[in-house]
Amino acid sequence: MLEGVAADLQKNDKRLPSIMAAAEAHRRAGLAAVTGKHYEGGHWLGSFAVYLVTKRGISPY
Repeated sequence: MLEGVAADLQKNDKRLPSIMAAAEAHRRAGLAAVTGKHYEGGHWLGSFAVYLVTKRGISPY
């Protein structure tokens, strides 16, 4: 979601570095939680992880 927000901002937008830093932190934490240990991690987070790594729905910026 944060990468999608960033994709619609101008390249010189002053908020962009903060948004991208938050996106990277969320990416690391989210992907680390994709496990089969719990249903949420193995199913729901896995589904969203596919969107994350394929950048589905995000226009290039």
